Amino acid sequence: MVEITLEDVKAFSKEYNDNPINKVIENAITTNGLENACLDRDIIRENQPVFNIELPDTKRYDQKESWKCWIYAGFNMIQYNMAKNLNMDLMNFELSSNYIAFFDKLEKANTVYENIIRLPIENATLKYIKKEQLLKNCVTEAGFYEWFASIIKKYGIVPYSYMPNPKEGEDGEKISLIFREKVKKDVIHILKEKQQGKSEEELRNLTKTYAKQNYIFLSKILGEPPMTFDLEYKDKNGTYISQKRITPMDFKNQYLTLNLDDFVSITNMPMYNKEYNKIYRLKHFGNVYKNSYRQFLNLPIEDLKRCAIEQLKDGIPVCVTLEIESKSVYEKQGILDTRVYNYKNTLNMQSLNKREGLDFSEIHLSHCMTITGANVISNHIQRWKVEDSYGAGPDEKPNGYYTMNDNYFDKFVMDVIINKRYLTEEQRELLNQKPIEYDIDIEDEI
Repeated sequence: MVEITLEDVKAFSKEYNDNPINKVIENAITTNGLENACLDRDIIRENQPVFNIELPDTKRYDQKESWKCWIYAGFNMIQYNMAKNLNMDLMNFELSSNYIAFFDKLEKANTVYENIIRLPIENATLKYIKKEQLLKNCVTEAGFYEWFASIIKKYGIVPYSYMPNPKEGEDGEKISLIFREKVKKDVIHILKEKQQGKSEEELRNLTKTYAKQNYIFLSKILGEPPMTFDLEYKDKNGTYISQKRITPMDFKNQYLTLNLDDFVSITNMPMYNKEYNKIYRLKHFGNVYKNSYRQFLNLPIEDLKRCAIEQLKDGIPVCVTLEIESKSVYEKQGILDTRVYNYKNTLNMQSLNKREGLDFSEIHLSHCMTITGANVISNHIQRWKVEDSYGAGPDEKPNGYYTMNDNYFDKFVMDVIINKRYLTEEQRELLNQKPIEYDIDIEDEI
């Protein structure tokens, strides 16, 4: 063991004080704070919010503490298409995240039950369930594009005014904690019945009862989803439009003409356990059973950028999952840049690269947003326009948008949702390979 002695401390102190710049830095940081002392204003000036590829602005969402960034990123991707088909002003068009969240939780619970029912009897033990992490984050508010798409394909979608956010819908943690306890109690009963030799049919009859209970449970907290509604609005020309007793599926089928199945997840995860040009699938976790696999094709970062730019040029926003890394975010002006705080020279530290950050759990899939623009000069990407779902405040990113330097994309963007037509022919062929299943890791929690 190497022990730090008092003599060592004295030597450290001497070296520290022998360099007068250290005291200058100490006084600057202790007086003004670390970020203010390290802020590089040249980097702020470099990241002007100007873009030569840019989609129209939309109504700002504010997810508060709901953990619904994945839903809002999905909305931001599809609402251009829907508003166009409705002939509505984008700034007046808003969809119900509460509707998606309701059925997401209902389906996640059902998938948990089904995973337990399908266990071989020898694996119907708490030890095996813990080992396979079958209940880890089982009904969390968090999610992925695949889960967003699966709910819309099965249940449709509604405008915000027909299922607005309730008070409890603004706090994802409270609902998840209560609902998760209910679902785990159900799992205990299913396990007991399974261990006593009940058939799969008998167990599914039991879970049908639980599903009914869950519907009632969620309706009390979030409000009951509408089976039909009268669609009424004024279009961009001021014309009154009315459709009586339209269902959420009717609304989706008539006004969402993007095929959600055409979009796939491509990632850049240069990790110890993930190779490029391979398909990976997350085991056990989803909402709609077997129709919501979290699955992605792992590719070099330049492929993600190329596809994103091509999709933007065709007028389709790009859902993106990334790390919001506080050491590289200047919230006041909405700047994402790995150089915005000069910790390297101020504190004499070396940052982890992307692979090191992923391997050692310093970089995670932590937040979903939407890319709606880029600035490209002579085929060189300078910066990206990124729409957030936390709204905007007086001391936060202007109008709810970040300006993301391309160096931040390189290091912290891990996942983009891309129409398959923007992949190369060889990459589309890779989508047909058998997925490599993997257990949930810390880097996959969002």
